[in-house]
Parts: sequence; structure tokens; C-alpha cells
Amino acid sequence: MRALVVLTSVLTATTLLAAGHRRAAATPAPDTTTTTTTTDADADAADDADPAAWLDALRDDVIADLAAGKPLVVQVHVPLCDNDILRCGNRKLGDGDNPDTNLYWGTTAGFGRWFTRKGSGWTRVLDGDGDTVGDPDVLDVLVFHRTVAASKAWRAAGAPRRFDVYVVAEAWRGEAIDRALDTWADDLYGGTARTITLADGTALAAGGTARIVAYVGHNRLMDLDAYAWPTADDAGARASRKGAVAIACHTDAYMHDEVPAADRVPLLFTRDFLFASAPPLEGAVVAFATGGDYRAIRKAAAVSYAEPEHKSVKRVQGAFTNPGDRRWR
Repeated sequence: MRALVVLTSVLTATTLLAAGHRRAAATPAPDTTTTTTTTDADADAADDADPAAWLDALRDDVIADLAAGKPLVVQVHVPLCDNDILRCGNRKLGDGDNPDTNLYWGTTAGFGRWFTRKGSGWTRVLDGDGDTVGDPDVLDVLVFHRTVAASKAWRAAGAPRRFDVYVVAEAWRGEAIDRALDTWADDLYGGTARTITLADGTALAAGGTARIVAYVGHNRLMDLDAYAWPTADDAGARASRKGAVAIACHTDAYMHDEVPAADRVPLLFTRDFLFASAPPLEGAVVAFATGGDYRAIRKAAAVSYAEPEHKSVKRVQGAFTNPGDRRWR
């Protein structure tokens, strides 16, 4: 059974929890001197609670994959904007059955166009549909590829000098937003692969075996009283840890207490209202792949978002968060 999490008054609950931590931290420690011994179990427990250790472990896993000749695969779920669920701007932008004109897919910063802009460094290597993944609620499947030069630190850890990165972006029918959210959660918590075969015969291990799993679209959790997050009992096959990305309005407030963990490394969440688009996803992915830490990933997302929005990085950076943000709790 999925774990049922009540979402009403989430911001209030988060504030009270933070206040409780502050009160606990202010309690004076007893005036005694004790000798403690740190065990391996203690060290493991500390790593389980340390986001920096989570990111290091994710990098180690990715580098091991690259050394074995595997690419870095990014799975992205994009429920199309739908006027029946929220205001998308106009009839075409909010047509949840038409990726070509949709706000999240067919615009300049949408997934259907952003990665193929001039000088992007990406090449589209697949243009599919629901048959590609065996789901009629998926209207478009695009796969983009680029080659990345490994950082000096990654090469020292065993990564090849250059490696392949693939972004698998799936456009979900707007009215299927709940299924898109569920599939993202299942991919993030579980390890069930969905194989995407390219024209050259390359078989990509996407879905729950992708190393980065992203949701980009309307924050459906804002519309729900509760959400049943997957548990170990129903997650299915398990995979190694992966990076979590959620680009929608205020995802941190709705996901912070459930998603971040040692095997779900929070690469990028949000703390404001924003346009759910491809640029910050691209920025975060490239920053991670080139060896960036949490701060670099957050900054790259903001820089990429600011450009097509014609806004300053300073103005938009506060909309993005991860453990490199001083506001992260």
C-alpha cells in the first residue's frame, strides 16, 4: 500500500516543524563530559541523514555506470497544461491533447522546442508517441542526446573523458496528470525499467532505471487533499539511488518531507510560482553531468530559466532550491 500523506495546511505544518527544531537546538546541553565511540553503524546513519553524502554517492554510482560503458539517462514526465485543470493562457496553450501548441511542449521553452534550438548542443534522436512506451495517455516521446566532457574529478574517479547523456521526455495527456504524477513517483521510488530503443539500435534503460527522474508541469499536489507516495512494499524492483527533480510551483513545500532521501537525491525543487519549462531542467542536468555540486546545479537552473524569461538571475534564483540553498532545512 502507498503511504497516505495529508497535504492540507502543508505550509503551516512545515513552519511548526521548523520552529520545533529551533527550540530543540536552543535547549542547553547538560554540563557533563562523556566519551563516545563512533561505530560503522553510526557513520552509516550520519551519511543517511547528510544530503552532501547523498550527492557524493549518486555521483559514484553514475561514474560506475559510465565506466561500464552506460550513458547517463534522464527520465522526464511532462503532463501537458490543460485549461480544464488550470489557466494556461489561451485555448491552444491549454489544449492538453495537442503537444504541438501546448504551453509546456510547443512553446520556445517547451520540451518540444527548447532542446532543438540553435547551438543547444543536443540532437534529437527519437520522435515517438504512446506506442513507444506502450501507453495511450503519452502523446509524444522525444529523446535528446549530447556528449559531455567529464570533469577532472570525475575522470580521476574512473569516468571516461567523454560520455553520453540522454534526456527521455514524455508528454502526458493533460487530463492524465494524475497518472503522470504516479508514474514519476513510481520511477523515482522504484526500479522498473522501460526500454527505449533508438533508430541505431541503442537500448536506453529509462523509467525507474534512469539515474535522474524529473517531473515538469503543474503541481498536482496543490489540488489534492492527500497523496499516496509509494512504499517499499509496492515500489517493485529496486534500483540504485537516483536524482530527483520537480519543476512546478512550490514543489519543496509539498514534497520536502517525503521525497528527499539517500536514494532520492534532491537535485532541484522549487519555492515559488514559476513557469514549468525545459530550461531549468537542462541547466540542472548539465551542471550535474559536468561535476557541479548542489549550489552549481541550483545556479545553473536559475541561469537557464532566466534567459528565455528575460529576467535577471538574481530575480529568479530564489524560486529554485536544493541542499545547496541556505534556506534548505
